[in-house]
Amino acid sequence: MQDTLHALLELQEVDRQIFRVEAELSRLPEELRKRSEEIERQEQFLAERLEAVRVLRVRIKEIEDITTTQRQRQRKLEGEALKTKGDAALVAAYEHEIRSLKKTIGQAEEDGLELIEEAEGFDTEVRQAEASLAELRSIFEEFSANVARETADAEGRLAVLQEQVDAAGTTGILPEHLALYRSLLRTREGEALAPLEGTICQGCYVGIPKNLAVRLARGGEVVQCPSCDRILYVR
Repeated sequence: MQDTLHALLELQEVDRQIFRVEAELSRLPEELRKRSEEIERQEQFLAERLEAVRVLRVRIKEIEDITTTQRQRQRKLEGEALKTKGDAALVAAYEHEIRSLKKTIGQAEEDGLELIEEAEGFDTEVRQAEASLAELRSIFEEFSANVARETADAEGRLAVLQEQVDAAGTTGILPEHLALYRSLLRTREGEALAPLEGTICQGCYVGIPKNLAVRLARGGEVVQCPSCDRILYVR
């Protein structure tokens, strides 16, 4: 059984490195995805602000067109009032409409100014968002290039490590022991075996029953930690 443990320890030494490289290969695309999503959020924010500005500008133009028409109407009424000085009732009607138009125009101008201020505020946000987006895209391009290089390097290291595993082979390891090892390798993040010091598993730092420690010392079987399930060995 000591030969089995020795062979598994040799495998774990390489598999531990493989696990780290695979974790790195998994991490890099995830980081790339997060940065891409950040850019998409910024793009969405910018699109929303641009649409808001567009809507405001349309509304401002509508108010300007309406007030222009109303001023023209006001001037026309003022001219008509001058022509009809002898008809007091008609003049009064003109003056009433003129006052109503002035009030409407004044309110429209106030509304227009508020919309212009709001649009200018959005314009500021748009400029800031565009600058932020440009910076994010620049950083993302550089990061993407780094990810490509790191991925290529990791894949190269992984290929070398896999060759080492293949070269080591599994001679002398029973299929059930190898299957257990492979299963624990994944569930325990590359650490399928753990040394036992006294009665303390160094994988989870939990004590094991003395009878298990005795069985491990006898060397006749594979002993697992009851807490973390790792295969135990004595250094």
